[in-house]
Amino acid sequence: MAQMTRGEVQDLLAKFATENPRYRQALISDPKAIVEKQLNTSLGSVKVKSVVETADTTYIVVPYLAVDGELSDSDLEKVAGGKPDINAGCGSGLAAGTTVTQINL
Repeated sequence: MAQMTRGEVQDLLAKFATENPRYRQALISDPKAIVEKQLNTSLGSVKVKSVVETADTTYIVVPYLAVDGELSDSDLEKVAGGKPDINAGCGSGLAAGTTVTQINL
């Protein structure tokens, strides 16, 4: 399984949503289901939210900061038992290096 950072997943999904209106609508309607299907993985209790940008609003994702005595997400990924951001399974018939499953909407 290949690992992708949250930023890489965000960029990839934004690209797909820009290129495919049906994918975009599905991502808006049920983002968790689409992301799980797209990445061929279960996100468990992780929440997934879609936000549609508008011309007059810019959204910035501010990373979570760990409190004193707590490891950050990136630090947790480096220690034994840590949970990586996203494990994306490769679907059949995809080009080498691709880490998502192609879905047809």
